[in-house]
Order: sequence, then C-alpha cells, then structure tokens
Amino acid sequence: MSTGVFLTEWAFRSAALILAGAILLRVLRVKDPAVRLAASIAMLCGSLALPVVTAEVSAIRVAMPALPAKQGGALWVVNQTERALVNVRPSPIAGPKSVPRRYAWQRVAVAIYFAVGGLLLLRLCAGLAMSAWLRRRSRPTGLRSEGVEVLESEEVPGPVTVGIVRPVIVLPSDWRGWSAVKLSAVLAHERSHILRRDPIVQVISRVHRALLWHNPLSWLLHRRIVRAAEEASDDVAVMAVRDCASYAEMLLEFMQRGARAPRWQGVAMARYGNAEARIHRILEIGTAPRGLTRWSSVATVAMTLPLVFLAGAARLERVALETPPAGTVAVPVAVAPVPSGAVKAPPRGSAGNVRGRLAFALASVKRAAADERPGPIRVLQGGQRYSAQDATLKLMISLMYKVPARQITGGPEWLATDGYDIEAQADRAQSLDDLHTMFQNLLADRFQLRFHRETKRGPIYALRVDPEGPRMKVNAGPEDFNYPTARGKDGSIIGARVSMGYFSWWLGEYLLREDRPVIDRTGLKENYDFTLLFAPRLPAGFPTDRIPPEVLARPSLFDALRDQLGLELRAEDGPIEYFVIDRVERAGGEL
Repeated sequence: MSTGVFLTEWAFRSAALILAGAILLRVLRVKDPAVRLAASIAMLCGSLALPVVTAEVSAIRVAMPALPAKQGGALWVVNQTERALVNVRPSPIAGPKSVPRRYAWQRVAVAIYFAVGGLLLLRLCAGLAMSAWLRRRSRPTGLRSEGVEVLESEEVPGPVTVGIVRPVIVLPSDWRGWSAVKLSAVLAHERSHILRRDPIVQVISRVHRALLWHNPLSWLLHRRIVRAAEEASDDVAVMAVRDCASYAEMLLEFMQRGARAPRWQGVAMARYGNAEARIHRILEIGTAPRGLTRWSSVATVAMTLPLVFLAGAARLERVALETPPAGTVAVPVAVAPVPSGAVKAPPRGSAGNVRGRLAFALASVKRAAADERPGPIRVLQGGQRYSAQDATLKLMISLMYKVPARQITGGPEWLATDGYDIEAQADRAQSLDDLHTMFQNLLADRFQLRFHRETKRGPIYALRVDPEGPRMKVNAGPEDFNYPTARGKDGSIIGARVSMGYFSWWLGEYLLREDRPVIDRTGLKENYDFTLLFAPRLPAGFPTDRIPPEVLARPSLFDALRDQLGLELRAEDGPIEYFVIDRVERAGGEL
C-alpha cells in the first residue's frame, strides 16, 4: 500500500470512528464531563491503533464509487504453458501518460502532508521547550498540594499546569493576595488535571492531530478533549469551595486579564472556551457530578472497542458507477460461495445487480481434469461467450486485469498450479469492455477475489516510437470478435486492431526473464494491424533442430520491433504497478 493510500484510509477510518463516538455520546445524552473525557480519550487511542487493527483484521467491505474507464483492443498473446501464440483480449490498464502523472501527484500530496505535519510537530516541540524554560524560571512557593509542587512566575497571567513526567502547578506572582477559598479552588482545579494525566493526554492528542491534520475530525476530537478536561476540573473546583458564584467570579477574573493562548505547552485554567458559556455552565452545576466510576469506565471501553474494530476491519474497495475500470472489483451479488456448475445470473437492472453490475447469464466454473492440455482464454460467438480450458487463476487475472504475471503478488500457491475450465454465456452480444467486466465480476463472485494495487519505482522497458516513425497499418474498422486461434513456436505475432497498451503488456509477458515490465510511452492512440517476425527466445535446453533454420536466422525481437514496426524498447526506471491479492478462495468455496 502506498503512503498516500495509507494516509487516506487512516483518515477515513479515524473520521468514521470519531463521528460514530460523538453520535453515540449524543444519543446516550452523556453530560458528565469526566465520562465524556474518558470516551474522547478512548476514541483517541482507538484512532492511533487503527493502522494495527487494519493490518490484523479484514472482514467488512465498503464500496466507494469510481469513474468508469474506456477499454478496447485485441492481440495475439503467448500461452505460457505451451509457449504458443493464442488469441486473447484482456482488459487494459490505464493509459501510459496517466501513470506518471498520478504518481507525481501522489508524491506532491505526500510531500505536503509531511510538511504540514512536520510544522505542527515542530510547534508542539517548541511549546514543550518553552514549558521547560518556564519551569526553570519559576520560583518555589513552599507550597505543596497533595504532593504536587507549586511554583510562581511573572510570566503567567493565570494558573497553569506544566510538565509531562512530573507536572507542577505554576501560579501568577500575585497569588499571595488571594483569599484562602480562591487559592483552594485554583489548586483543586489544577491538581485534578495532574491526577487525570491531562498534560500527557493533550500532548498525545496534539501528536494525533499532527499525524491526521488532513482529517477535520482530529481537530474536533482535540478540542473536545481540552474542553471536557477543563469542565471536569471546574466541577472538582466547585465541589471544593461549594460556591458556584464565587468560583465563576474568580474564573471570570482570570479570563478577563486578556491572556491569549501561551506559547508554552501547558494546561491553562483560563485559556479554554467562551467565557459566557463557561460561566453559565458553572452557575448551573447542581449536585456533585458522579465523575468517572468503575462501571462507566467499563461501559466506555465496551462501547469503544466495537467501533474501533468496525473502523479498522472495513475494507475499502472501489466500485464503478456503470462499467468498472481495470483493477476494480464490484460488490459480489452472491453472499455465500456459489457451487461449481452452470448458474443463472440475475438479469441486468434486477435487485441482484449493484448499480447495473454486469454478469453473464450462464456461467460454469469447474476444476480441469488432470490429463487436459491447457488451452486459450478467448471470446466466441461474436461477443456473447467466453471460454477457458485448464487456465490457472493467475493466468486469468493476468489476462483480464492486464497485469503481467510477475506483478501479481500475495495469495496461495495454487493460483499458479490449479487449472479451471470456464464457459460463460451472455444473454446477448456485448461490447468487449462489458465482456471483460463480466469476467472480472465472475472471478470476484466464484473465487472471492479481492485485491488492491500498489505502485513502486523500478527497472522497466519503455516502448517508444523510432525517430523515423511507426511502420504499422492503422485499423479503424468495427470491432470483430471472431478471431481464429493461432498456435506455433515460430516467432511470429499477428496483430489485429492492437492498441499499444495491449502490445506493451504482451511484450512484458514475452520478456518475462528480463524482469522488466514494458510500459507504453509511444503516445499512439490508434489500433494497428501488423505482422512481426523475429527469432524466438527458446528455453534453456530446447532442441534447436525443431525450429526451421530460416526462423532461427530472423533478427532479435528488439531489432525486429525497430526495423519492422518502427518501435524500440529502452531500459529505464519508472513506476511499476503491482496487483496485491488480499483474499481468494478456490471456486465453489473449497478450502
């Protein structure tokens, strides 16, 4: 998973968790600030733990809309098992120019994220440094409040708690003129912050806000934590002096001194909130709040854990509005595994189709017999039927999602060993795009295929146009599904309405031992007809006496591309997209 995708998913899951927690507190009408503070801290811890939960748990899938993408083209490709050329029409990947552009934008977005997050963390560190400076500059008063040291300083306009490991209370220099009631209320307020570990909680909350600054609800959660902590301490102070009016008056005095939020990192008594609203709340305090009890703590944890699990377990997948693009998995129609054999699919537009989800009218998926020879995956009957003989799931994924086999990662070993026979029939003639989408949905339904894509930089071959220009015939005719099957090991490729995206994919499969995918950099948008003749790349130990001498005398693939088609392959570094399998099962739900 790329950094951009990780940060986006974390922000989305965190926002869902915080929003669900806020709604639950409102529905339950929780008014005690101590309980609301505990719930907010639980959501903070849950949000920080989401990456770990997400990595360990995967069960629920959430559909997110994606834009449809156009697909097209046809190509003779290699059957890897027989080393033969066969006619297939796999689903294409995105155009060549979109990959670098998307990659560049991801890098810019990630750079912006780290810049803003770094500034917020730098601001936090500066505040902590100023807190340490303030503590060193403060003078001891000789007072201790239940073991907590009390200092004084001219730098603070009102009481404040500073320090993380061993926090202290810092009073303004005029505290000696206060009444005993006022001093008792102030010490009770600040002492309650220390007993609840509010300083360290608020530092962690600021770190969380810096990591998820692109999630607005992380800022809301921090404000709720600060507000609930101050309200809980106000309640403790009021109960200490048992005079709401007197406490409200002294608090208003501190707030009217005009002190803005200090530069140092601390818990200031008069820094939070609207003065009028805070005073009204203090005056309305009746009986002593119950505070955080053992049962309320258990209830808070019990309600937070399921929310964290749901937010972390949700699997985000993109579902197309009409026709899913390559790499998109639609929401399965069937919930339970579908047994092998012919199955009647729901008609288009029925309740079983999600947003017009395309499906074959009849589909049969069976394990291939052990003595069967591998055959092609191809379109039959003018665009109504797909057929596969003894095809592995890895081969089907490679062809249908237009991804080289080397770039398919994850999943069990049987992906590349178990063969399947598939016969799929549409109710009418379909476009090639729709047939590919139907086959992708068939894989999702019958094999429970779930995946995501990751992009990394690495060595590639860039397919570019020779300086003298292409030497291929443009084919602008209508789409034709009735292509004959071509077999042989004679080093020839017959292209019919071939796009450069398809051709790049085929070249990457043919050059598998080079360990370099081929990326289209030609900029050619048309489909072409051509015949390419070259000396085949023979496996080690393959008897050359089986190959006609005139075939062995042909130029290499690299030279043939340049001389016959006006194309060339250049070794470069670039983005490589990997197909990462998250979940897959044998057809029919077998384990």
